[in-house]
Order: sequence, then C-alpha cells, then structure tokens
Amino acid sequence: MLRLVVLLLCSITSSRSQGYNGKYIGSYIQPVLPSDNETQELPDWFTSLPGYECSQQIPWPGEDRLSFPCLPLAKSETKPTSVHYLRPGDIDVIGALGDSLSAGTGANACFLPEIAYMYRGRVFSSGADGSYATNPTLANILLKYNPDLKGYSLKTNWWTVPEAGFNVAIPGAVADDMPEQARAIIFKMQEDESVNFEEDWKVITLFIGGNDLCGWCNSDGEERPNRTPEAFTGYIEEALQILYDGVPRAFVNVVSVLQVHQVYKMTGQICDAFHYAWCSAGMNYPEETLAQTRKYNVAVREMVDRRFNNREDFTVVVQPFLEETILPELPNGEADLSYFAPDCFHFSGKGHGVAGKELWNNMLQKYGEKSDSWNEDWKEVQCPTEEFPYLRTKRNSQSDFDMTPPGGFAARTTSVSYLTSLVALLAAAFTYV
Repeated sequence: MLRLVVLLLCSITSSRSQGYNGKYIGSYIQPVLPSDNETQELPDWFTSLPGYECSQQIPWPGEDRLSFPCLPLAKSETKPTSVHYLRPGDIDVIGALGDSLSAGTGANACFLPEIAYMYRGRVFSSGADGSYATNPTLANILLKYNPDLKGYSLKTNWWTVPEAGFNVAIPGAVADDMPEQARAIIFKMQEDESVNFEEDWKVITLFIGGNDLCGWCNSDGEERPNRTPEAFTGYIEEALQILYDGVPRAFVNVVSVLQVHQVYKMTGQICDAFHYAWCSAGMNYPEETLAQTRKYNVAVREMVDRRFNNREDFTVVVQPFLEETILPELPNGEADLSYFAPDCFHFSGKGHGVAGKELWNNMLQKYGEKSDSWNEDWKEVQCPTEEFPYLRTKRNSQSDFDMTPPGGFAARTTSVSYLTSLVALLAAAFTYV
C-alpha cells in the first residue's frame, strides 16, 4: 500500500507541476484513466488493492436525496442589459477557472488510485452530474432556474473535451496560470456554436490559491518572491482584466482562498504522506501560512473593490465562504474525513456539495454581509425572492438601489400556482438527510 502511495505521489506531483504543457498522469497508471470522455472499467489487478470494495458503493449521498427549498422564480421578461439586474434564470452559460479543487481531483474517489481522476461533473462551481438531489453544485442549482444552461461540466475528463464544458481548471495550477486559463475559457466559449457570445449572460467562477499557499515559502520559512500577496493578486488581476476586456455580459465570482494550513489536523500515514508532498508550508509553518492566507484574501478583496466597475454588463464579486471555514469535526473532535478525498487534501463529493451550496448562498447575500464560513446544514439554502430576485453585486447591495431595470419594470416574478408553491414547501419541510 505504501508503495502505491509513493507511485501516486510521484506521478501526480509531476503532472501538477507541469500545468498546461504536462500530461495528465504518469504512464504507469494510464490503464485506469478516462478515455473518450468516459471513465474506463478498472483493470482486474485493481480489485485486489486495499479499499477497492468501497469503489463499488453508491457515492455520497448514497440513498439519501437533498431537496431544493426555493420556490420557482421566472427569468426576466426581457433579457437584462445590466449585471445588477441579473436573475438566476437569466444565466445562460457557466464556467470555471482554477486548480485541482476546480478540476474535481478525487471528488468521487473512495480509494487511493481513484484520486488520479478529475471528476469535473462533481465540481462545486460547474459540475452537473446527476441533479441537486445528489450533487448540490452551483450548476445544478442554476439548472433549476434555466434548464437550457450551457457550459456545465460532466463526467471524468480533461479540460479540453466537450464534456468538460467551460471548466478549464488544471490540477497543480497556481495564480500565475490564471491569465492563460482566462484566455482558454474565452476561446472555448467563442468556439462553441451553442453559445451566443455577445448576448448570453455568463457566470464564471475563479478559485485559486491553495497551491500558492502550500508553496509560499522555502524549507526555512522564507517567502518566495513569486508567492507574495502582491504577486498573487497581480496574476489574478491580470486574468480578470482579460475577462473584462474579452467577455461581454459576465458575472465573475472570485472565491476566497481556504485555510490550507488546517491539513495538519488530518493525521495518519497516508494523510501525512500527501500533505508533506503537496503542502509542506502548511505542515511545517501552519501559523505563518494562515497569516499569508489572510494577506492573500485582503489583497484580492482590495483589488476587486477598486477595479472592474466601469461596465454595466460586467462585475467581479468576491465570495468569502471559505475564508474562515474550519475543518469539519466529528463529535469526538477528530477531523471528519467524509468531506475529503482519500488523499486527505481534495474535497470529496460531499465537500464539493457543501461548497456549491455555500457559493450559491454567497451570490445571494449583500455585499459586506456575506458569510465567510460554510454551513454544513443542508437545509440552510438562500433563496431569491419576489422582493429581490437578483444576484447580489456591490451596486445593488446599496440601500438606494433602484429596483427598476433599465427600460423595464419593477422587479416581480411570474406567479406560480398555489398548488405548485404548496408542493415545493411541503417537499422542503419533510425532506431531510
């Protein structure tokens, strides 16, 4: 088993370090990688590996089903021209930029070899495998408001294949890679014939920083020049500028960096091996890494606050739900590993599910009043209302915001039947996980 861990670490670490120009994984594990956009059958020798039995079980949430508690809300009667009057149903296209957490590394894995997969269909920001009932991601929430949503990611694959949609995230990516990913997502959207690039409204989520923080210092705890808060923010600003210059009608989420130093709380031979290989800074200098995390988040927020506010059809919003999120714990105080892949590093399907729900919640919360930690209660879901049906921006969070869209009518929703409303409320009231 330890030999398998070492092989996985060597190959995946190599892939993570090579970025866009690297191969997906080492050739030794090629037999288990997806081909033709589908997950292949595992070879016979895999069935004898420790933990294989769990790979045959139903992934989280198993037999349970989650209920979406929000009532139906119609899209705008006419397509909005301002991002500040954007309803969930107005979103036509979804996409994602980032690293392995946005590529879905290990998201549906339950034993070690499966962490070689990128489960893009489970990613919190863009994945749409199943439905909200089994996979409560942002994409599956938006599909409830617009079944014709485009760009969501499916299955297990590399970023270049059609099923990846507009998820261009790559394992091992750092902030330096975000400008290239911004160009990549623009190219994919422009080349997709199903997308009306000029007219369709787009939600793009950028989530980066874990790898930057895991390598922000050398073995002596000295800050690396290309991992300073200024350098980190500069790369993200460059990527956002590319999107600002090149993408019409876009609502861009920038998800704050999570506290990677908490990996030290997950202990054990396998956990320690992956943590020291992938996040030595977090393991060796946890307090200093936490301080660096806070500097990253403050610098990005300050940059976003002063930039990208000059267009009516484009906005960037920092979504902070991970900033103060603490590692989930069991009643006995130990780390709850059900939120993580078998490498004790990446999110599991359950972790992605909570993150998807909380990203949605942040998008509906006022600027300056957004939650900065996730809530693991599946019933805690924000809903747009008839009184305020729009995704929150800095401008429409102000008390003097005019609710009447340019050239339109005051916000209202198309009424739904009493029976439909009653059924939705009863389903939310009696469904539990």
